[in-house]
Amino acid sequence: MSDPVLIVGAGPTGLTAALELSRLGVPLRLVDKREAPATTSRAIGVQARTLELLDQRGLADELVRLGNPGRFGSVYGGGKRVFHLDFAHVESRYPYILFVSQAETERVLRDACACHGIAPEWGTAIVGIQQDAHAHDDAPVHAFLERPGGALERVAAPWIIAAEGAHSLVRTTLDLPFEGHTRTEDYALGDLKIDGALADTDFHIFSSEHGFMGLFPMGGDHFRLIASNPLSRPSKNTAPPLDELQAIYDQRSPIPARFHDLTWSSWFRINSRMVPRLRTGRLFLGGDAAHIHSPAGAQGMNTGIQDMINLCWKLAMVLRGEAPADLLDTYEADRLPVMRSVLSRTDSLTTTIGTENPVVRTLFNHLGPWIVGVDRVQANATATMAQIALGYRDSPLSENNGHPGALRAGDRMPDLPVRQRKDGAWVPTHLHRALDPSRVTLVLALPHEGSGSQDLAALDGPVVELAPNPDEGGRFEAAFGGKGRAVLVRPDGYAGWVGPLAGVAERVRPYRERWFTQGHHAQT
Repeated sequence: MSDPVLIVGAGPTGLTAALELSRLGVPLRLVDKREAPATTSRAIGVQARTLELLDQRGLADELVRLGNPGRFGSVYGGGKRVFHLDFAHVESRYPYILFVSQAETERVLRDACACHGIAPEWGTAIVGIQQDAHAHDDAPVHAFLERPGGALERVAAPWIIAAEGAHSLVRTTLDLPFEGHTRTEDYALGDLKIDGALADTDFHIFSSEHGFMGLFPMGGDHFRLIASNPLSRPSKNTAPPLDELQAIYDQRSPIPARFHDLTWSSWFRINSRMVPRLRTGRLFLGGDAAHIHSPAGAQGMNTGIQDMINLCWKLAMVLRGEAPADLLDTYEADRLPVMRSVLSRTDSLTTTIGTENPVVRTLFNHLGPWIVGVDRVQANATATMAQIALGYRDSPLSENNGHPGALRAGDRMPDLPVRQRKDGAWVPTHLHRALDPSRVTLVLALPHEGSGSQDLAALDGPVVELAPNPDEGGRFEAAFGGKGRAVLVRPDGYAGWVGPLAGVAERVRPYRERWFTQGHHAQT
């Protein structure tokens, strides 16, 4: 691997790609046209699934220390609270949305990259790309970079990852359609402090005949406000003033509150768009370069981070010659359905909450408490928002051999308290911490301690033996069945192959030979 992979864009998506490839031993360059890191807090919600993945990389604790856990969601309509979401239903060690400035999230990721010797090259813009799809050299893609001061540099790369945001030059150069629409309503955004009775454990959503308003707790009396249909006409040379944000709040909320200390504000419009494919030759797209959508549900940044965690282990294995080149096709197969689902949900949620239609609003205000009050609805709604319900059951990488438990190939591995066999002793841990985010791992989920009968020497690669924690036996059995299961877990924490414990070495071998056998020609 003589030439480094080129990552364009040093926001959360590009930084995640840089972290993943660098820790997996892949040389790379990370460039960004900005002169310095962003200081304003655009995306502010980090979901449970993202925190689980960051925890495996040693980063979640710092983010949690910096952020404010939003454990509930209060939704108001008709002058009263219509329903209350409780994230305690989320089956994760992170049963909340963590509200933290995107600037802090990026800093944590940059610091992690620095530990691997990677720093963004600021003030470096990609201004052109060239690739020969039929070339047989090691670096068939060329990028033209404009360096600080205006000098041009031509670089060769085996692969380029476009993570440079909604105005992606790579996407436009490839003439990829950015399919979707721009919503017609304008929005106001502001970071400010509030004196009043708004709980900082809740995010607060207000639906009214005037439009949508959301308040998201950043900790203490600091909130982020987003509101549709601002009172004044937005323009490029203005920003929403404090008195207008106060007037919007007074117009739409039944809870008395006083705003002060506005630190940043802006106007914006919502786009809901995505590309029809994520790969063209040696070029990949992810994050806002591939999909942009409403901020409803705090999905965008999380989706971009998870795009890269899905892609980069595959790219690293192909580059190291540990997997066939067509493993890379599963990035698009995995992530495009997720992007479509997120786009559809966030757009529908924005329409429903922000509707000015009196009939729809009346139905929402009267039926909301009955529908969302059902535990199953609460569990499904919060699991979907937390992104722990997202998976890859239809992926080419997902193979089931029988269904004694709820877990299917393509599902996220549940993060249960378990006991892990280490050096002959059973040690309490959490299932996710028993997994290796750098390698494919065979998990033997045993029905109880001492039930292992496998010849571990016959099993290829790392093997982890787990048994249920005495207090969590019911959840363990529900996931893996009463007789246990063998699960080949992908480095991103999703089940690839699922089958019975008996004869697992022979059963899993064809799957391994198809996707993960050593000795494939390295794609440099």
